[in-house]
Amino acid sequence: MGGFRTTIDFGSREVDVEQLSASATLGWQRSARWGLVASLGAILDGSVDSGTKRDVGPGVIGSVSVTWLPLFESERGPFLLASLTLGGATTTAVSDDGQAHRWSAFDLRAGLLLGKTFAERFVPFVTARGFGGPVFWRLGGETVTGTDVHHYAVGAGFTFRVPGALDLFAELLPLGEQSASVGAVLAF
Repeated sequence: MGGFRTTIDFGSREVDVEQLSASATLGWQRSARWGLVASLGAILDGSVDSGTKRDVGPGVIGSVSVTWLPLFESERGPFLLASLTLGGATTTAVSDDGQAHRWSAFDLRAGLLLGKTFAERFVPFVTARGFGGPVFWRLGGETVTGTDVHHYAVGAGFTFRVPGALDLFAELLPLGEQSASVGAVLAF
């Protein structure tokens, strides 16, 4: 479960957007260094604000990521995980004409995550992501293309390894595109 808040620049106007979503993710570790992750989910709620706050309808989100571990964790040293993600989302959002129009967003993200395991269970980390991609909508009676004003997100989080095959995680990125997520991972 997660959500984000940011501002999209459509050239002549900036629009604040917030969305809440839930998704399921499936990952495969090709080796100790390389992984592949696919995610599919639903946009549950949200809003856009171009002077007046308006509703975002239900929608679909998805992504595919490649992960690479260039630095293995040692007894004293942290691990470093890099990722490259292609993602997209489509929903409807009520525009300035009072009508719901298709809102579609796509981006390519590059990320770094630096973390360290403590007591074999607690894994705090810091993370940074850079991204870019278009957002398509209808505003001012015209079809418009925009992009995020920030193009980055920075924050921290943690994973807690429950005995067995379950991990719990939480992440908060307050800088740039603001987001928060919580969830559970089941390994099999």
